[in-house]
Amino acid sequence: MHRESNPLLIKELRGRMRGARAFVVLTVYLLLLTCFTSIMYYYVYTASASGPGSAPQMAEVGKAVFASIVLIEIFLVAFITPAFTAGAISGERERQTYEVLRTTLLPAHKLVGGKLASALTYVFLLILAAVPMESLAFVLGGVVVEELVLALVILLVTAVAFAAVGLFFSSWLRTTLASTVLAYGAVLATMVGLPALLVLSSVVMEPLMSGYSSSPPSWVVQAVLNYGLYLGVGLSPVTAAILTETTLQEQNTIWFFWRDIDATHRILIPSAWIVYTIGYLALALVLLLLAIARVRRQETQ
Repeated sequence: MHRESNPLLIKELRGRMRGARAFVVLTVYLLLLTCFTSIMYYYVYTASASGPGSAPQMAEVGKAVFASIVLIEIFLVAFITPAFTAGAISGERERQTYEVLRTTLLPAHKLVGGKLASALTYVFLLILAAVPMESLAFVLGGVVVEELVLALVILLVTAVAFAAVGLFFSSWLRTTLASTVLAYGAVLATMVGLPALLVLSSVVMEPLMSGYSSSPPSWVVQAVLNYGLYLGVGLSPVTAAILTETTLQEQNTIWFFWRDIDATHRILIPSAWIVYTIGYLALALVLLLLAIARVRRQETQ
């Protein structure tokens, strides 16, 4: 074995793929996607051809099916990933094998990195296994390659971020139950709580940003409010995916677009997937560094 290899990663991968759990999760994951996709296809196809003498618009069907697959994938990845990392380190303590790991020459960064890589390898397999299903939208039409690539980027970043969240709580808490509860609390806050808060904020801020108020603020204040709202949208994978698709359709760009503040001022706003990718990768890096610091401090105790 090469001296730079990570024996913990090899052990974790062998243990994860040797049992039936990995294949059961993969099968259930694909079955859920298949059932949901079939239901959405039937519903959208029927709705598009409901008028008398009207033919179904296959491009609209393809786009709706693709968007549905991506959204259900985001939820599945967000809720599956922490299950593989929330007990990665705390579980070693509960099985009384953590002390054995500490007595080895494996440094803290390789311990955390091995746990992270083994979980992400399997989650990436889940994501890539669904790519052929997403590609079916190309047969129906209405979907371009950029949409498929951006969907993969958001899914991969989501997996990395929530895997780091699970590892962070697992390294700082002593029980798997506590780390799992906090990890899924963070997932719920991100996937459900934040979008709800953004919707409420947009409703409150819309009169200010649209100039409907009797005394509208200056364009600088409106620019700050716009940036705050768009940056907030990029903090949830659900809203980031929706706004990225909307930007691509309305602005015909995947990078940046201009938004008018008033008749003389406009601001340049990045697409939501850029904000999401940078923000969540930075968060994942910080959480992993904190987890490594925690493990390293425990090694010296």
